[in-house]
Amino acid sequence: MTRNIQDIAPLLADHFVDFESDVKTFEENNKLVADNAQRLGLYHKYLCLLHDSWIIKTNIATDKFSITLNDFTTHVFSDVIVDKKKIKIDHDKLVFPIQVDFETTNLTFNKVDEDGNIQRIEPTTIDEYLYEQIISIDNEKIEIGLVVWKNGIKKKPGQHILILLTVKNIILTELQDNAWTEIFGNAYDNYYKYFKAELDTGRYLSDQSICYELYDEYEGQLNG
Repeated sequence: MTRNIQDIAPLLADHFVDFESDVKTFEENNKLVADNAQRLGLYHKYLCLLHDSWIIKTNIATDKFSITLNDFTTHVFSDVIVDKKKIKIDHDKLVFPIQVDFETTNLTFNKVDEDGNIQRIEPTTIDEYLYEQIISIDNEKIEIGLVVWKNGIKKKPGQHILILLTVKNIILTELQDNAWTEIFGNAYDNYYKYFKAELDTGRYLSDQSICYELYDEYEGQLNG
């Protein structure tokens, strides 16, 4: 039986087809996530914030899918620090890992055709995390859809990949603090602490212009 992206994970459909979810679907999904925040653990904190994070590595085992990402939000803020403080460091060295371990009972890689039909493919190398949808959740299992990007090779174009998971548990490990210290030492800890404190309030900081505003805001407090 053919499954369709609009039915399975409508909030991800616009990555593949000309489709826009209605307000009711968004509201119902937001309520599902909010009502089950504890079940999602630390992964809940990062929902909608991992977009554009490049994938450092993945590992597929019988009962686990592990993915290590460069946390995009911290990367963006670090870029601002490098610019403002005139630090000579390669942009690609600004890596702040997050590891997500999905304890899986089912895992499939899929492509989606122009009609939204989901077609299973063999697991493949993936390069960028784009978006996720919590499809369903209860005490026994969590169903998740992930949209990721696979880079093109030579003349072959890149493509969106849909990963569908059924998991028993999600373990997210934050590794950004150690990475920050390794890159910057302790010189800019006060900026980093302010950034993290604001991030923990739910403030959106995944945009470079907003991170520049945050930097100036903190500087203003120092000089006020």
